Order: sequence, then structure tokens, then C-alpha cells
Amino acid sequence: MQASDRFNINSQLEHLQAKYVGTGHADLTRFEWAVNIQRDSYASYIGHYPMLAHFAIAENESIGRERYNFMQLKCCFLVAYLLREMKTEELLRDFNSTTGASYVQP
Repeated sequence: MQASDRFNINSQLEHLQAKYVGTGHADLTRFEWAVNIQRDSYASYIGHYPMLAHFAIAENESIGRERYNFMQLKCCFLVAYLLREMKTEELLRDFNSTTGASYVQP
């Protein structure tokens, strides 16, 4: 492999990362990447009816219940990501400013 080949591969990768959001970037952590994969998977399950029907049959639930469960899981990953990224003090400050509450961390 020559130096020009490596440069070409890296430039193609940078182009794909700029064009498509899900391909990540150099500063992407392992946790962020995992959250993106899980979120995209659940969105795909919700959007593809045959896959959703397969999960519903496997879990003996209605299709609507499975869709609801996947949407709840999708939100949980977003909240987990936000909790990990933001400091607790920032969350409390934002919570107190939006609700007018005066919650103090124990």
C-alpha cells in the first residue's frame, strides 16, 4: 500500500463522515457510537412493519405495544446519553430554571 492510497482512503472516509451523520467522526467516543447504533436500530425496527411484526410474535405482544416499547427504549438511550454527557449540576440548574423548583442535590 502506497502513501497515496492511504491518503485516498482517508479522504474518502472523511467525505463519508461529512456526508452521513451516522458514520461518526474522529472525536466520537465509544459510548456515543453505541448509542447511535442502538437508536438507529430501534428506529429501523419501528419503521419496518415486517420486522416489528416479527418482534411482536416472538414476544407475544401486539404490534402497537411493541412499537410503543421500542419508542420508550429509544428515549431511554437518549436520556442516558444526556445524563452521561452533562454534569449533574448543569442538569439540576436547567431543571430548576425550567420548572421554577428549588431542588438541591443531596
